[in-house]
Amino acid sequence: MGISRLGNSGPRKTSLYEELFGRLKAEILDGTVPEGAVLTEAALADLIDSSRAPVRQALQLLFEDGLIARFDGRGFIVGASGTPPKRVKLGDYLGKLFDEDGDRPMFAWQALYEDVERIVVYRSFFGRYRINENELARHFGVGRGVARDVLLKLETLGITEKDDNFRWSIVPLDGQRIRDLYEVREQIEPVALASALGGLSEEHVEAMLSRLSLALADYPDVSASTMYELELDLHLRSLQACPNKEFLSILKRTQCILTLSKHVVGSRIKMPEYEPFLAEHIGVFKMVQKRDEEGLQKAMRDHISNSQPNVQARAAYIREHYQPDEYSFIT
Repeated sequence: MGISRLGNSGPRKTSLYEELFGRLKAEILDGTVPEGAVLTEAALADLIDSSRAPVRQALQLLFEDGLIARFDGRGFIVGASGTPPKRVKLGDYLGKLFDEDGDRPMFAWQALYEDVERIVVYRSFFGRYRINENELARHFGVGRGVARDVLLKLETLGITEKDDNFRWSIVPLDGQRIRDLYEVREQIEPVALASALGGLSEEHVEAMLSRLSLALADYPDVSASTMYELELDLHLRSLQACPNKEFLSILKRTQCILTLSKHVVGSRIKMPEYEPFLAEHIGVFKMVQKRDEEGLQKAMRDHISNSQPNVQARAAYIREHYQPDEYSFIT
């Protein structure tokens, strides 16, 4: 976990924007990122799986240090003002920015993210609640900036939101919202995956099918975390090849549906004797393998439609059989 000595209060945990600033600065100074390379909030946020807020802060610090400059376009260029812009794929230069030697460093916000996500997702079944950012920081013994990074990440997944007065709240995951989210997914995900066909290699599809077949053979002796990763294989990772980034932005806010099962199945709720999504995912990837666009869209749409009743039932079971724990930062 990074440590920062900014300010006069001694060493403290580094927030995401400070860590990003430091790493980008080092990459720019040693020439890893070429002069003229265009840095945009969206591209960097995708690289580090973050909201744009910490990226915006990091870019501002780089700008103030004179390492990047504004130009007649979106984002910043690496180098001095007047440097010709060079459109490059940032992943080619910064792909290992947070994955050096195979180990992704644990930022301060990441160290507590899973705990907060579990608490907040579970509370979302019971309605809308306020989250006090200061109390969240105090509860986990971190700085307010770290707490804010966690809440910003939750916001990108549609789990939290800010009101007009910049107060954080938990977005209720009630029956109506689940229906709304599934309607969005049914309309967009099949089209998005079909448009991603050109970017999904045979190796990628074979790897996905292999992972699914292994899980299907081992089920129910499969961990909840493995099941969640298999959901992400289809509903997140494979969709990244979709050229329409607006689709992906919209779909990201539906990921709270996946976190619902991630935090309750196998803990609050027993693993079902049969989990249909494994076979349904295999069916979708078989259509991808055949490059059957029409069959793919139908298989994807059917899978999403079939999964809604299970998710609704799980949410209803939690509301009926459990009460949420009390936390000082949730009111």
